[in-house]
Amino acid sequence: MSRVCHGDMEQHTHSAWSTSHHAIRREPVVFGHALEHLLADVELLQPRAQEALAGLGLSLHEPLHAAYPGAVWVGAIHVLSDALYPHLSPSRAHVALGRRFMEKTLQSRLGAAMNAHARAIGPERMLSRLSHQFRMMNNFLGVSVHERPAHAGWELVIRPLPEFLLLPGVHGEPPHFTRGALTTAFQAAGVSGVRMNLVDHDATLGASVFHVTF
Repeated sequence: MSRVCHGDMEQHTHSAWSTSHHAIRREPVVFGHALEHLLADVELLQPRAQEALAGLGLSLHEPLHAAYPGAVWVGAIHVLSDALYPHLSPSRAHVALGRRFMEKTLQSRLGAAMNAHARAIGPERMLSRLSHQFRMMNNFLGVSVHERPAHAGWELVIRPLPEFLLLPGVHGEPPHFTRGALTTAFQAAGVSGVRMNLVDHDATLGASVFHVTF
């Protein structure tokens, strides 16, 4: 076989593999039911906020799709926190929106079932199952949990999965939104005295590190 033909074959094989690899690569998405809880009871938003949501492909007057690009999740959080809590600092507004989101989630049939299960298994196993809970909302955020030395609590890391790391349009969830949502979930499950402190956040990687104590 000539070098030219061999080179052409290598190029063709590489091209075919690249096309196949691109075809099977997952796209980061957030599921519609998560956005449904985030957008619950916000019909009276100011026109400017509604226009911002429309720019993300979201309408308060039309049924939601089954899934949206992952960037829509973070964009909607920023729009709604500014619109619903203009009197608060951005971090406090994100906490308030996270609490609101979890309260709406827990009012749903699925959320009520998740809360009943969380009450039954206790806070430590609840933490260990967070990855599963996140998978029910989106396909791009990963969760890892480790016990800290000397029984000092738990370290919780939330960041995009490796396949989505640094992918354009993929961002980690705003950490104070996460803190508000998860704190509310633990409290609803009967966990008293839960504290969730943000100890590190890398905006470039979309990674957040929390220390959790009960």
